Parts: sequence; C-alpha cells; structure tokens
Amino acid sequence: MIKIAVGTTSKPKLQFLEEVLKELKLKAELEPFNVFSEVSDQPISNRETKRGSSNRAKNALKLSKEADFGLGIEIGYHLNQDKNYEIFCWATIFDNNKNKISAKSHKLLLPKFHQNILKENKYLGEFVRQYLDENKDEFSQEIGIIIRDRKPFIQTAVKTVLINYFVHLSN
Repeated sequence: MIKIAVGTTSKPKLQFLEEVLKELKLKAELEPFNVFSEVSDQPISNRETKRGSSNRAKNALKLSKEADFGLGIEIGYHLNQDKNYEIFCWATIFDNNKNKISAKSHKLLLPKFHQNILKENKYLGEFVRQYLDENKDEFSQEIGIIIRDRKPFIQTAVKTVLINYFVHLSN
C-alpha cells in the first residue's frame, strides 16, 4: 500500500482522489494536509496554477514522515486567445527522490456569467450557487454543477498524474 501526503483537506477533492485510486486499483492511505499553494486563492494563469499544484505537493510531503509522495491539486483559470476564461486543473506529484510529475486536465470555456465574475476580479467560488439559482434549464444546471464541483477536471488531472508517475517509475 502506498501512502500519499495530499496538499489539501478539501473533502470533495479527497473524495475525487479516492474514486480515481479505486478506478486505477491502487491501494493507498491518504494523509491530508492544509498547506499553502503559495499562489493566489484564484490562480488566473496556467503557470500560476501549475506552480500552486507543485507547491502543494512539496509542502504536503515535507509535513509527512511516512508518505511515498506528495500530491498537489490546483484549480485555475486562464484567458484563451479570444480573451475568454477557461477552467482547468493541474495535479503534481513530488517524491523523496526529487521526481516531479505534473499533469493538466482538459479546459472548459466558462459561460458568460462566470466570465463576467472573473473579468471583474471577483472570487468565482462566491457566485457559483447564484448561477445555479438563476439558470434552471437542465443544461445550465449540469454546467453549473461541473463548475461548482470541478470533479471532471480534478479527476482527469489526478488520474493522468498518477498513471504518468507510476509509468515513470517503471521505466
């Protein structure tokens, strides 16, 4: 069994991680830590988001005495070439042998409601429920839940980084 120092205490992020571990048939003990990403609370670039996931992985590993590696997860946003925001996730693994592997999820173009929040430099998390309250059609509800929970982004990045890490070790 592997032991993972996770750079978050977020229940949803830990649940999504556990689902990925189960899907990959990896037996792991999670050791969550409330660590700083050392980036802004709402990263607004690819580079800042990746750095946040890396810092979370390193900071969690430093706090653990027994972990095989640290895992950092960071959600972020960036302006695409059309000057519209997209949401995505970076996940990073950092181990005691200084191996560092990062993986990025797919991106999703945010609806106009969310675009306006970010363009006004407001914290998007404070408005995700408002979007769900104001947009009752099924499609908007589904998109709103994806943006609120961020599950597909987190799971894609985490699954990819875990697979890449273990493939890297086996080579």
